[in-house]
Amino acid sequence: MTTLQQIGQVYACATECEIWDQPVEHPVAREFVFATTRFLRGLGEAEHSELWRSSAALLRRCRRLVCTVPLPFTHPLLRLADAASQLSVTGARFEGVVDPGHLERLRPVVTSLKRLAAQDADPLGDCVRDFLTLDDPRKALVVLPDRGFTQAVAQVMTQNGVETHTGTHADLVGHSIYASAAMVGPPTWIRPGLLNAPRTANLALVHYAYFRESAEVEPLLFGPVASTHVTRPIRKSRPFRSGVPEAPAADGGSPELDEAGLLSAEECSPSEEIRASFPRYPAGGDGRSSPDQVEAHAAVLADGSHVLLPKDADARILTLRTEVLPDTRVEQVSASSLGRGDYLALRNRSHHQDLMDRADTLLGPDAPVLRATQAEWKERLGKRTREHPRGIRGVADDLRRLGAVTANVGYWVSDWCIKPRSKADFAVVLRYLAAGMDPDSAWEQLRKIDSAHRSAGQRYADDLQRALTPGCGEQLADAGWCTVRLGGRESETLIARIEYVLHDTLQVPLHALCRLRTTEDYS
Repeated sequence: MTTLQQIGQVYACATECEIWDQPVEHPVAREFVFATTRFLRGLGEAEHSELWRSSAALLRRCRRLVCTVPLPFTHPLLRLADAASQLSVTGARFEGVVDPGHLERLRPVVTSLKRLAAQDADPLGDCVRDFLTLDDPRKALVVLPDRGFTQAVAQVMTQNGVETHTGTHADLVGHSIYASAAMVGPPTWIRPGLLNAPRTANLALVHYAYFRESAEVEPLLFGPVASTHVTRPIRKSRPFRSGVPEAPAADGGSPELDEAGLLSAEECSPSEEIRASFPRYPAGGDGRSSPDQVEAHAAVLADGSHVLLPKDADARILTLRTEVLPDTRVEQVSASSLGRGDYLALRNRSHHQDLMDRADTLLGPDAPVLRATQAEWKERLGKRTREHPRGIRGVADDLRRLGAVTANVGYWVSDWCIKPRSKADFAVVLRYLAAGMDPDSAWEQLRKIDSAHRSAGQRYADDLQRALTPGCGEQLADAGWCTVRLGGRESETLIARIEYVLHDTLQVPLHALCRLRTTEDYS
């Protein structure tokens, strides 16, 4: 079958596809999510005290899993009982130490989470199975936001007598066509355009009924070929009620948080969780920085994981050029230039740390001495920025007055940087710091480190290029992600397409940059 024929089949299927909104009712899940959201709002989603940071991250994790993973609440992968026990201990330890209002809001959270963890109910999974068995489930697909749970969900589906495929949103982008598909999680969490040409005859959007949702899907195509006013309606289904008996809220009243008794879907989404995991960079601050903290944007990937990309234009990361899939070409490009549709090569460790280790191997016994020179000038510059009344901006202004053409001080003090681009600017920095270092000698040492980093990056890129097969390119075209093993003791490399980039600027640790991450990393 030719590519044009495949595309024709996909759009013929999309024309006939019916999308069904399938809300799910479960009183204890509702009670927990509303109590958790009330507690997190009380703390302040991004401004909560450091005392509560780990507890807030744990609650966000539990809330997300309850809302997006069709597994029984007692499943060990969810760890809800452990979370309830940990939060209970935290609450007791904070008695008389923190704001009593926070503790008062925490109590119903712990109570509802304990009730939830004691029930072997699977309301989302039951609704998915109910929908898929209307047709042949072997030709169906369960769509999850995060690939980390696909295997466990497939096992539970099989144990309940439903043989079906499980995947992520990326599986509805390729050429495969399914008889039915059930997408778990509120529709507003799905990237724009995905529902315009779904690869299935029937699609159910399975989510809890307490989320506020739009009844329409924005059109995928704009311009002369399609009206910008065309929308695809979503048919409303009756709420699917779990077998759990109705139960009142813990205080005997309604668990509603607003007049409509609904929550904004964005409040519990993975992207909200990513934002809340790191403090926002303060607008209009004094520009101070820490050597192990850098500015970054979070990019959500096709498989449900995400990556933190540095804002600085000098930081580089491996990417794949895929203009003519399945042909691919590995390159290193500026991380700040990446956006939706680009493919990244990621491992479970920082790209920066990986390069350092590989470069030190190339430098051999000279590595410690060379790294000491690198650390010395950066530590001196970092100390000056901390002592300057106007922080980084003040130091940058001083350097420009002394003749520096470029004064990218924020990047220079980060561990990501080896040396400035210009030797002349580096000489200005050394004079400014009164470092007592010979500019020519120091520059040559830093040049050796930089050369080793570039060689190490190129060698890894060459190894990755050799490991890519036509099958990998086909997987990228169909699913948006694939994994590659380079051989030896190398861990797997994930290649994944960027679905969207969050606009918030985050201040994150250096080790978190340019490595494969899931929201599970914050639990």
